[in-house]
Amino acid sequence: MAHRLLLSLAMKRAIVSAFFCFVATAAVAQLNDTYIIPAAANVSGAFGTRWMTQFSVFNPHLDYSLKVSVTYLPTGGGRGDEVTFTVPANAVAFSDNILDDLFDIRNGSGALLVATFPEDNPGVKNDVISRSFLLETNTFNNSSSGTYGQTIPGVWAGLQDFNTDGISAVAHGIRNLASAGWRANVGAVNLGRSNVNLLVSVYDIDGNTILDQKPLNIPPLGHMQAALPVQVDRGSVEFFVDDPSKQAVVFPYVSVIDQLSGDPTYHSPTLLAQPKSLFFKGVLKPVEATVNPGRKITIDDARAIRATAEHRGTQQLKTK
Repeated sequence: MAHRLLLSLAMKRAIVSAFFCFVATAAVAQLNDTYIIPAAANVSGAFGTRWMTQFSVFNPHLDYSLKVSVTYLPTGGGRGDEVTFTVPANAVAFSDNILDDLFDIRNGSGALLVATFPEDNPGVKNDVISRSFLLETNTFNNSSSGTYGQTIPGVWAGLQDFNTDGISAVAHGIRNLASAGWRANVGAVNLGRSNVNLLVSVYDIDGNTILDQKPLNIPPLGHMQAALPVQVDRGSVEFFVDDPSKQAVVFPYVSVIDQLSGDPTYHSPTLLAQPKSLFFKGVLKPVEATVNPGRKITIDDARAIRATAEHRGTQQLKTK
């Protein structure tokens, strides 16, 4: 145990060092106190599929528990719900069906905002590293022959208005070809307070444009998903945001499903941004240093979103 404690202290020092080191930005993307899960479900789908979302939170700290907040942002918009639960030190909190377990949703979908707030964790040092945790979900087709799932990790960097921000995002290797049994959906969650248009462009495998910025309306503080409107085989999908308010941050995705088996794959698009637009002097840009704050969601952003939801108390998730 003593050896493990010494190792954990060394690891914590390494984590803190990596957080402030520009060259370790890839590692930082895996460690935060605030995450978005762009898509979660407990709902029937096309071709006899049934979709559910497994949910796993890991508390990496060996000497204290963390109280975690989850805010549900429904498909189509509307008032969300918020629930908290506690994850013991060095433990996992797990659910096979998070929308049912936390929110009693037996037929619905949406997105999740997951965060550890300082006011919920008064005995924990108030900084990102001390309140950090790891988050992963698996949205799967629960069929009679077994489960077929797509891992949807927690993310925290999204898109803003393209005309102001100049950043788009691309997912590639996308198949939406009915003749070969592939279908694709595009979707997003909007953390802004007004409607935005997610503009979707599609390019074939040779780079030719086959869809040019078709709008998909995303409601405020809500999730939306729709079928990709053109056929494509191994092409790419690019997302742009048209946001008149200039305040939203939007998290898009692509989901491709094998219609023969019901097996899905999830594609989280990569931001086409230079590191300096997301980082400042080797660390994450503070809000006051950005012209258009909100691309990297912070605990303050999460607090404002949580305030719009109905708090439904504290629940328990499996930790054994």
